[in-house]
Amino acid sequence: TELAADTGLNLRDIRAVDPSFRQEAAAIIVRSRAVLIKMEHVRALVQADRMLLFDPMHPSVRAFVPELQARLLASNSHLPFELRALEAVLINVCASVHRHMTTLAPAVESVLDTLTSSGSTDFGSESVQNSLDRLLPLENSLNEFLATVTQLRVAMDEILSSDQDMSEMYLTSAQETGHRRRHDQHEEVEMMMENYLKQIDTVLMELNATLRAVKSTENVTQIRLDAMRNRVLRLEVYLNIATVSLAAGGLVAGAFGMNLLSGVEEDPNAFVVVSCCAVLTVLVTFR
Repeated sequence: TELAADTGLNLRDIRAVDPSFRQEAAAIIVRSRAVLIKMEHVRALVQADRMLLFDPMHPSVRAFVPELQARLLASNSHLPFELRALEAVLINVCASVHRHMTTLAPAVESVLDTLTSSGSTDFGSESVQNSLDRLLPLENSLNEFLATVTQLRVAMDEILSSDQDMSEMYLTSAQETGHRRRHDQHEEVEMMMENYLKQIDTVLMELNATLRAVKSTENVTQIRLDAMRNRVLRLEVYLNIATVSLAAGGLVAGAFGMNLLSGVEEDPNAFVVVSCCAVLTVLVTFR
């Protein structure tokens, strides 16, 4: 409440950067006296002469602080304080996204290479089974990462599509002159956002390509499993037919093996004839 009164912000605006609301989507909220940033691990409130970082004990935030200080204290930058702070956040977030992608992509490629290079005879091997067990968690990680990067892109694209938001980001100018810039005076912000949006788009393209490769491998794996299942079913059918054929032959042998007199048992050729009939019955039934 004190922060809202001090900055002139609504409580619902501050909720976007409140660490207790973990499910808030990425956003850049521009107000007359402050810019609120919620991107990845960074939750910040930027004003014309100060910047507040929320959740400072987060490991990624603690690692970001020295980089932020160096950029804010840089004497060779012509940008105002608030835009230096915004650029520091964008640099850190884009670097974090790239690191995550470079960590995730090789693990996925290793699993896909194992699955695609294995033949039908190797499909039941331990390495293939381990790769199949790893594939689902990796795919879930890719989908979660895709949702995160997409949110970042949407947040940045919303700023780029609003001339008013971009012009109102010049908090120092508004504080010094007492009035806002015109809606067409935002060249530095526009160039900055477009630059880092391209980096996010590059990661998105790589991420979508990796997900397509995972889907293709899953389809190939499913086809191989279906083929193996069909072979097992065909073998099972052959075994059932063989069982029925042997049973038919056994029926002939059983009929003539009963302790009943028929006169055929005295025929010297009866054994050969009955045996041939039994074998012929088995062969006809199996075909």
